[in-house]
Amino acid sequence: MRTLIATFSLVLAALAVPAFADTPFTGKTGALTFTVDSGKSQIKFLSEAPAEKIPGTADGAGGEFKVADATAPGGTSGKIIIPVARMKTGNDMRDKHLQSAEWLNAAANPNITFDIERVEITKVDGNRASGKAHGKFTLNGKSVAKDMTIDIAYAADKNALKITSRFKVSLRDHDIKGKAGIVGAKVGEVIEVDATLYANSK
Repeated sequence: MRTLIATFSLVLAALAVPAFADTPFTGKTGALTFTVDSGKSQIKFLSEAPAEKIPGTADGAGGEFKVADATAPGGTSGKIIIPVARMKTGNDMRDKHLQSAEWLNAAANPNITFDIERVEITKVDGNRASGKAHGKFTLNGKSVAKDMTIDIAYAADKNALKITSRFKVSLRDHDIKGKAGIVGAKVGEVIEVDATLYANSK
């Protein structure tokens, strides 16, 4: 009987301890707000077409997102912002064309944005996690629903995050037609994107 009581007590004690197995924010509770570090974060993109392969970068990414509950990060929401003017391909004339009304129309739509609606964590290994961010991706003024695969690394001592994501963007989805005959020949119909975001908690 004594052994049974001891075992029952251990089970109750275990149930009383918060479970953090499904979160990379080990030991944290409550809300966390993160601000994207514009100086460290960087986006890389690649246009690949039969006639030309164009790599590029976009720095200056900003934005903010909030983890409503560190023990249940699925309730994360916020916005990531990328200035079109900070997109570079290594050719000044091409960059100017990229920002023109025929392409990304930076004058009317100065930012590319991703509105995070929720996060789905599928794997946690210590302070690292992977899953998907679900939300709305806006480019050239047109928004589409998008699910982005994400990998998260959380530095508890600095209360900071590193988030990486690889995804594709269809120009057709965002009504980007470009100059006649260019898309599909010299510019890829689908652009590959690699994003690395660093964010610090307030």
